Amino acid sequence: MIHKYIILLSAIVLVFLAASCEKALEEKPKTILDPDSFFENPEGYERVVMGIYSDIPLFVPQTHEMIIDIYASPSAAAEQALPVYNNGPTPFFYNARDAWNRPYAIIKNANFILGYLPDAPLSDQKKNELIAEARLLRGYAFFDLVQLFGDIPLPLKVGENYGDLRLPRTPQSEVYAQILEDLSFAEGYLPEVAAQQGRVYKLVATALLARVYLTMAGNPLHLTQYYQNALQKASEVINSGKFSLVEDYVDIFHQVDYTSESIWEKQYVPGRGGNPMHGLSSTAPGYNPVLIPSAHFINSFPQGDRRKQWGIRELYQTPNGILQRPFFHKFVDTAITDRATPPSGAIVSYSLPIIRLAELYLIAAEAENEINGPGQAYQYINQIRWRARIHKNDSSQVPDLSGLSQAQFKEAVINERNWELHQEGLGWQTMKRTNTFSKIQELRGSSLSVPIGPYNQTWPIPVEEIINNDIPQNPLYQ
Repeated sequence: MIHKYIILLSAIVLVFLAASCEKALEEKPKTILDPDSFFENPEGYERVVMGIYSDIPLFVPQTHEMIIDIYASPSAAAEQALPVYNNGPTPFFYNARDAWNRPYAIIKNANFILGYLPDAPLSDQKKNELIAEARLLRGYAFFDLVQLFGDIPLPLKVGENYGDLRLPRTPQSEVYAQILEDLSFAEGYLPEVAAQQGRVYKLVATALLARVYLTMAGNPLHLTQYYQNALQKASEVINSGKFSLVEDYVDIFHQVDYTSESIWEKQYVPGRGGNPMHGLSSTAPGYNPVLIPSAHFINSFPQGDRRKQWGIRELYQTPNGILQRPFFHKFVDTAITDRATPPSGAIVSYSLPIIRLAELYLIAAEAENEINGPGQAYQYINQIRWRARIHKNDSSQVPDLSGLSQAQFKEAVINERNWELHQEGLGWQTMKRTNTFSKIQELRGSSLSVPIGPYNQTWPIPVEEIINNDIPQNPLYQ
């Protein structure tokens, strides 16, 4: 597992950052790990690259999911969740801080090892593979940041002094150019097969490029030429022969290992917990859930949809009575909530998908529709719908789509993404890319603390960054 390298990486980075103080010391401490001596061992480079994974995935529910139109009001006891749900986030909230700091931790750690790898005592192939792995993780982090915050600082090396850390905000077009450069390099040099589950490989880069190109083609950049790139990269993954859709939607989840549909997942050590989505989703006594399905969303599913039948539990019977609020089943372990005295806030070891094959089918469907209309796009979306049927041979269940206009098909893809990918950290980005935040206003109306407006295109930058780095704030929700 990757986890055992996390503390090691932190120690190395701390030593590196403290190096500027070394001249002031009479003695060199014997108990502190020196990066140069550590890197005398060729295996050390790989261990440090593996340590970059410590802050993955970047999913922060209050920023990546909760404001979108498929959720009901969160538990009143969930700290800061209700203001976010009511469209009133502030730069003082910890979720804004986490959504900013976690990607930048990945970037800092990636930049650290990228500074050492060019001179590493490794074969050219191994060196390039590790550089590609670090650059993919860095590109993934930049992509998350630019979607949430727009123009962002773009550090490409470890700062040697405080002044180096106070970077201005870089226009998002330049940030995206760097993301494409990082992911394209990764696609060219990563191995075909990952060294172990949880680490990235060539087709992870290809799949992420499809996601990035689709995003760039939509709002706010509107670089529509990239729909063709998105379709090409999605098709490469779909046609690679390396993956296949799991026949029963249920079997994608409640797993600790990859399935045939897994492209990249965050894995946790069985028996030690880790995946927080159980506690964020369960409506059983003792939990303070923030991601609860709304009645509107529950009623939106097609007839005979497994994603509703298994994926959303209503009026669920527990030893302590019937739950009055429904819950998403994707990451909830009912063996825990069915106990007479369930543990409060328990976390489970289920893997958390970062990108899986179903998303690539939906990327291909959306891109093909934008380029040529729905004619050839049905083949992609209808495979996802067929898989969703409870009874595969009953065509009245989640029926194949046909006869739609281009605009109707686009809306159908958005719905399909919500039914298929809810709770996987993609909902807010989908609303931004398709510029459909107005749906929240239509559904919640006067219950919102702040009406939907142009400020919904970005999240507030944490106040600490505004103060310490002297960068301008995004438009606040007023």
